[in-house]
Amino acid sequence: MRHIGFLPDQARAARLKAWLLTRDMACDVEAEDGQWSVWIHDEDHIDAAREEFLTFNSDPDAERYRLAEQAVKQQQRAEARPPRRKRPTPRRDPHHWTITPWRQCPVTVALIVLSVLLTAVCVRGLKNGGMDFDMNYEPVLSRLLIVEVEQRGDELWVPTYNLSRAWTHLRDSISQGQAYQLPDHGVGRIVRGEYWRLLTPIFLHFGIFHIVFNLMWMRMMGCEIEARRGSPRYLGLVLLIAVVSNVGQYAVNGSPVFGGMSGVVYGVFGYLWMKERYEPSSGMSLPPSTALWMIGWFVFCWTGLAGPIANWAHTFGLATGMLVGLLPTRTRSQQSPGR
Repeated sequence: MRHIGFLPDQARAARLKAWLLTRDMACDVEAEDGQWSVWIHDEDHIDAAREEFLTFNSDPDAERYRLAEQAVKQQQRAEARPPRRKRPTPRRDPHHWTITPWRQCPVTVALIVLSVLLTAVCVRGLKNGGMDFDMNYEPVLSRLLIVEVEQRGDELWVPTYNLSRAWTHLRDSISQGQAYQLPDHGVGRIVRGEYWRLLTPIFLHFGIFHIVFNLMWMRMMGCEIEARRGSPRYLGLVLLIAVVSNVGQYAVNGSPVFGGMSGVVYGVFGYLWMKERYEPSSGMSLPPSTALWMIGWFVFCWTGLAGPIANWAHTFGLATGMLVGLLPTRTRSQQSPGR
């Protein structure tokens, strides 16, 4: 080290030291016989340091020296502060659900709200000990089923022009060389523009347990998918499952009097099931107890012991969700660059 000069007090010595440090000149200041001596570490910096020393003595209160002193003090305080401990990221328990915050699943919230509101509009009372809804089919419910029905006293009139009859009519028209004309009822209304009927049956529920359990599963499984795949893709998945399960139920069963979110529930279950088993990197999980429950209830409903159930909607929804779930998840890095 080389000595470059003395300063009369500690404050000035500390200020000069701060200035030299900001100029990448390592130095020390020491008390000596009532004064403060300044020492430079590197021999290569001696000449430059002496010039800075002389300039500093001419105006030690210059703004640049004060700012340098403040900057060095802030840096020293930051270095003296103990490092912040990172909170450990909680590991997800694969055997239990991790409830997704509502704000992360707006589409699921909208599906739940629509189900409650549209069902409430169509209920005129309770029956069977208060567990089932007494539905008023006119004027709203009939316009939300996959095809219209008409309430005539205690009975329902259902149009006979269903998917099977429409196919037969089309085939006969082609074979006879006649123009194919759709009637104004049944499937004809869908083809003529009432496309919402392919979707809206999922919002209609016919009992308390029916709506509570369907919406509970949507809250748990739907939010799990939406939070990880994003709302637009999740909405597309729900719409696809809804249309396939509704059309499948009506095509096979023939009765339009069905509704509920259960076809979509089994669809999102099938999607989660496939992702959890075959693509763990997707980050989606499905507790084994949930998978066991869903499969067990699916089989039990097919026995007929659970009463009238839209089993074909369950089946078509489950198959659709599983097929989509087997498709590889497209990450952002795999997407084509945007504009």
